[in-house]
Amino acid sequence: MFSLGNTEHVFENRSNKSLRCEAFILLILSKKILGQALIKLSILFKNVRIFKKFPGNFFVKRFYCSDSIDELKKLSVDNFHNRILTCVSPISNRQGSIIDLLSALKTDKFDVPGLEFLFLNVDDYIENRILNLVSNDGLLNQADKKTFHLFTEHIEEVCGIAQQKGKSVILYTANFSSFPAIQAIAIDLMQRYNTKSASVYLLFHLCHVNTQKRITELVRMGTNQGFIAGVAISKYLTPEYITQKQEQNYADESPCNSFNQTKRTFHEVTKFLLNNIDFLSAFIVSHNPDNLLYLTSLMENYQVGQSNKNVTIVQRYGMAKVISYNLANRGYNTALIVPYGTFESSLIWMDKLYQSDPSLPNILAEQRFAVLRELNRRKLEN
Repeated sequence: MFSLGNTEHVFENRSNKSLRCEAFILLILSKKILGQALIKLSILFKNVRIFKKFPGNFFVKRFYCSDSIDELKKLSVDNFHNRILTCVSPISNRQGSIIDLLSALKTDKFDVPGLEFLFLNVDDYIENRILNLVSNDGLLNQADKKTFHLFTEHIEEVCGIAQQKGKSVILYTANFSSFPAIQAIAIDLMQRYNTKSASVYLLFHLCHVNTQKRITELVRMGTNQGFIAGVAISKYLTPEYITQKQEQNYADESPCNSFNQTKRTFHEVTKFLLNNIDFLSAFIVSHNPDNLLYLTSLMENYQVGQSNKNVTIVQRYGMAKVISYNLANRGYNTALIVPYGTFESSLIWMDKLYQSDPSLPNILAEQRFAVLRELNRRKLEN
């Protein structure tokens, strides 16, 4: 067992003044009502052009990368020097932005050291209404058929180019009712592109009922059909989120596990993944120190090497620095999901994150406590 709380090497290039400022900002953001209100206020100011980037830039700049290839390269290289991989997550409120992404992939824009993953939220590129119809075998009109066909073509081309360039794509939807359609697309892509290594992953939310069964079936299908199952897991769509969606009359949302059931699912799924690690590739998103210590202990018990290429442990950029650095320093394959887009897009992304991830304030509070621990360590050292 090792500690995920060592702060010295994480903040070695930061002054006490900058750390105190960081702690203050994280204190504000960890208060959900206050933090979300300030983000919404920043969006309003941006829309009415009162202030260009105030006050939002103070709050979101540490959590995303501006849509500049030079900035992305710098961030990815810095991560790589710390043995951390980068998973770029394009954020956009514009329809058709997948075409821009496709153009970028075709060039050398994503040929950056350490940039190994592309986190693709399909909700940004097609209406959930269409995916819901496809998931439920509903009838599409001609316009919707064309839209869905173009969407699947673009996804396929992105995955094909990513494979050629040695990158991997994680497909993700926040809407459970859209999941069957995305799962069918992902399986088809895995059958084509995951024959030698995992180029395509599908993200499963562990709080949803039947997720464990779906993962088991995917891995068995891959074993039988000769492809590597790319399994990404996360818990951050919590029961509170599902309850909220049900109250908004999303009648086809999946029933959600309780907190304890979700935790048990995490334990059972990670056991299953590690026990079958030769037949799959796991992309595990977690900011919870207890869950991560459980995972690393399980890897040791199952004799899965820390540097095993089929296990990647992932956090969001800027939200768990101490955890990420300590995992990487110990030799585990570690990656950061880096939102990549405009300042306006980052505000909208952060606002949505407050809505969809009730654990976000706790994650930010943990990050603040890590900063305070480092300040206290320096004080005692002097």
